[in-house]
Amino acid sequence: MRVKRYVAETLQDAMLKVKVDMGKDAVILHTRKFREGGFFGFFGKQMFEVTAAVEDAPPTPVNQRGVRQTQTVNKNSDNHPANSAVKADSNTVKKNSSSVPSKDSDSQASNISSAAMVAAASETQADLHGEIQEMKSLLAEMMNQMDVGEEVKALPKSLQKYHQMLIENEVDEKLTKKILKDCLKNLPKEEVANHEAVRACLEQQILKLLKKPKPLYFKRQGLKQQSVALVGPTGVGKTTTIAKLAATFAIVDKKNVALITADTYRVAAVEQLKTYGEIIGIPVDVVFTPQELQEAIARHTDKDLILIDTAGRSHKNTEQMVELKSFLEVAEPSEIFLVLSASTRSKDMMEIVNKYSDIAINRVIFTKMDETSSYGAILNVVSKTQKYLSYITVGQNVPDDIEVADPAKIVNMIMGEKAHA
Repeated sequence: MRVKRYVAETLQDAMLKVKVDMGKDAVILHTRKFREGGFFGFFGKQMFEVTAAVEDAPPTPVNQRGVRQTQTVNKNSDNHPANSAVKADSNTVKKNSSSVPSKDSDSQASNISSAAMVAAASETQADLHGEIQEMKSLLAEMMNQMDVGEEVKALPKSLQKYHQMLIENEVDEKLTKKILKDCLKNLPKEEVANHEAVRACLEQQILKLLKKPKPLYFKRQGLKQQSVALVGPTGVGKTTTIAKLAATFAIVDKKNVALITADTYRVAAVEQLKTYGEIIGIPVDVVFTPQELQEAIARHTDKDLILIDTAGRSHKNTEQMVELKSFLEVAEPSEIFLVLSASTRSKDMMEIVNKYSDIAINRVIFTKMDETSSYGAILNVVSKTQKYLSYITVGQNVPDDIEVADPAKIVNMIMGEKAHA
């Protein structure tokens, strides 16, 4: 089997070299991209390498005397040119006869090389399939961008400006088009060129999508115990947020509150909640298992509000998500709040939302509003989940830096105004 490496500036050129040199029976063993030249791997020229193999041509049959049967020879004519060629060939074969492999070794080598080529071909086919799919996705994205560009150009200039603004604020492309189209549909023709009228129309459309917020509240009559669990990925500030809620309801609203934390993965989180509990004057229970959580809830039947802090879970870790569900099934909270950081990229935030879709989320809290300048992800999440906003947090101070979500304020943020002008 002949194996050779080919290098070219494009994958197509490298494959062409293989075809020209080895023919149509060549098998691709490996492909890779690399950079050639440059400085410590930087600024190098991108190149493609293809390793290919082809079976050697089968040898010409040899007779029992070691003479290749390539032609019919007249034994009685010693001076015949063909006879001379046969003699020379015979001498060559005799010299090399000791290096000719046996039939068994030929068969074994053939089997090994065939198996290797089949395995390599399968791997290469999978790689090529992946590359083709990647190219298709890229092409589809390019075509989609071209289509979007044409649709935007078809909009009145007064709306084109806001299209760009919403996209820069990380509002989803499809959602942006829906908002603009709904506005164009509801706006009188004579008002389309009026920028103030267009802005007011867009604000109303976004306000309608955000809906009226639903914070935690107690009915005046027939008071019933509320149990609220906060869930969300690591690093979004659940522990600080739950402390703010506890302080607000215990100190401001004079409710009898208990805190339970299942966030035993972080010692700092437990100590932090215990410290807040001592300051506020409320009990804090630490639980390690769903059974302990059930027992802790049973101990606080006299409380108006039980707040349950769960461990931050990576939305990419299936085992952790299953463990979270086991805690929630035992707790049976009356409300489950999904806590998200406003500083998270919109794409990552939507991935988190998708992973938490198996949990019966009731409302959404956005933290770290003071750490971002793009607020479109809030609109994306509310539109995607159809869940109500409840609270936003704007700093670390307990209990000051938490407030009921104000849709009008969020609309102004999305439309380009500062959060706290």
